Amino acid sequence: MFEAHPVLRSTFALSTRLHRPARFALLVAAISAPTLGCTGGGGTTPPTEDTRIDHPGKGDSSEASAPRTCLTEDGVLNVVWEEDRGRHAGIWFNVSDDGGKTWLTSDIAINHGDAEATAPDVACAGKNVYVTWEDERDGELANHNIYAAVSTDGGQSFTEDDILLDGDVDGTAMSLGPRAAAVGDDIYVAWFDNRDGAYDIYVQASHDRGRTWLRNASRADDDDAGSAYSAWPTIGASDAGVVVAWEDSRGGGNDIYASVSTDGGESFGNETRLDAGDEAGASNSFEPRLVIDGSMTAVTWYDERNGARDIFLNVSTDMGASWSADAVRVESDPEGEADSLHPAIATKNGLVYVAWQDARSGGYDIYERTYAPDNGEFSSEEVRVDTDADGESQSYYPQIAVGNENIYIVWQDYREDKGNVGFNDLRYNYSGDGGTNWNSDDLRVNSNEPGSSYAVNASANLVGKDFVSVWSDGRSGTADIYCAKRDLGAESVYVAPKKDAAAQK
Repeated sequence: MFEAHPVLRSTFALSTRLHRPARFALLVAAISAPTLGCTGGGGTTPPTEDTRIDHPGKGDSSEASAPRTCLTEDGVLNVVWEEDRGRHAGIWFNVSDDGGKTWLTSDIAINHGDAEATAPDVACAGKNVYVTWEDERDGELANHNIYAAVSTDGGQSFTEDDILLDGDVDGTAMSLGPRAAAVGDDIYVAWFDNRDGAYDIYVQASHDRGRTWLRNASRADDDDAGSAYSAWPTIGASDAGVVVAWEDSRGGGNDIYASVSTDGGESFGNETRLDAGDEAGASNSFEPRLVIDGSMTAVTWYDERNGARDIFLNVSTDMGASWSADAVRVESDPEGEADSLHPAIATKNGLVYVAWQDARSGGYDIYERTYAPDNGEFSSEEVRVDTDADGESQSYYPQIAVGNENIYIVWQDYREDKGNVGFNDLRYNYSGDGGTNWNSDDLRVNSNEPGSSYAVNASANLVGKDFVSVWSDGRSGTADIYCAKRDLGAESVYVAPKKDAAAQK
C-alpha cells in the first residue's frame, strides 16, 4: 500500500471531514464476511473471541468509526465512537467495568443536537468520564463547534445538556480536533479554531467535574491571533499542570510548539518550539504525541529535516518550564535514509517508550525504542517488533501501552492481504521485562478470517497481564466497533464456520 506524503492542511481542507477514516464500505459489502452472533447481522456465525460493543439494532447498515478509549487505574475501560445510525452521525459510548470482558448491552447516545457530531475523544479519572466532539448544530454554515458531556458515575449516565466549549453560539467559526485530558476533578479540552483568521489553539477547563468551566477558553499559542496556522493539538495533565503541543506554521514550514499552564488552564505561557536543532520553518514536522508522568513531559513527532522523515523526541523534566535545547532523533539508522512515520508514545517509571512505522527495509515495519530522560540516553538500539521478513509486508499505525514491566504494541498489518485490496489484520508483540526482550513471534489480535476485511483505529491498553484493544472493523459489511481482551502471549485463531447441513445435501 502506498501512503501519501503529508502536506500543510489548507483552510479549505480543514473544513472537510478528512479526519474521518476511509471505511471501504462498497468494497467490504461485496465480500461475504462472517458476522458475530451477539449483535446485528444474519447468516452463519463462526466462533470468535472478539466482542462487538456497538448495538445499532435491526437493519444494521450504520458505519461506526473513530473509536477512542480511556482506561482508569481500576481497569474500567471507556469507549466512544462516531456512528451514523440516524439522519446524522452521532457520538456513542460504552463502558466495561472489568477491563474489556463484559460491556453494557445498550450503548449510550452522547450528543443531543440534530446535526452531524464527529471526531470524539474521551478522558477519565476515577468515576469521572468526559466526552468531547465536533458538532455542526450551531449556525447555518455547517461549521463545527466543540461540545462536551460529563459522567460522574463511571459512564452509567451523562449530563442531559451538551456543553458548548468554544463559546461560538452562532457557529461563525470552524473548531476542530478536540483532545481531552483529566486528572482528579479537573478536565482540560484543547482544539484549534479560526475565529481570528488562521487557526489558533484553545483550551477549556473545569475543576469541579464539569459543573462549571472557565468564563472564556484560553489561547495556548502566543503569536498574533489568527496570524499563522496552529493545529492538531495533543494534551496531557497531571497535578503539576497541563501541557499542550501542536503543529505551527508561523516560521513558514510546519514546526512543533508546546505551552504550559500551571494555573488550571487560566493562562498559558513558556511557549517553546520543540523541533529545535533545525532552523524554524526550514522543514515540516507533523503529528505531535504527548505523555505526562508527574512533572516529566515527553513529545514525539516526525519531521523532514534530513530528507526522508525521521522520528524526533523532546523532553521536559520540570513540567514544561524548560526543554532540551535540541530535539533527539529516535532511530539509529542513517539520518533521512528512509521514512519513519506515525509515532506512538507512552511513559512508565521515568522512562519514555516510542513506537513507529519504519521503511528502512523497503516495506513498513514496526520499531520501538526506550529513552531515559534522567541521563538523556536511549536504553539500546531500537527493536523491530513485527516478526515477518524485513520489509516483506506493510505494518502501519502502531499504538503502545506500558505497565510495570509489560509493554504492548498493536498495529495494522497487511501480510494476509493476498488480493492487495487494502484488507488488514491487527497484530501485536509484547515484552514482559520492560523492553529488553520481546516475544519471538508477533501475534494476531482479531479472530475473524485473516485478510478478509479491515480493522483500523486500534487502541492499546494493558489490564494487569491482559491486553485490550478496541477498533473499527468491517467484517460484517459495515464498520462496527470490536474489542479483544486476551492474556499477553495469546493469539487469536480463526475457526471457519461449519456449513449448514441442509445446504450440503
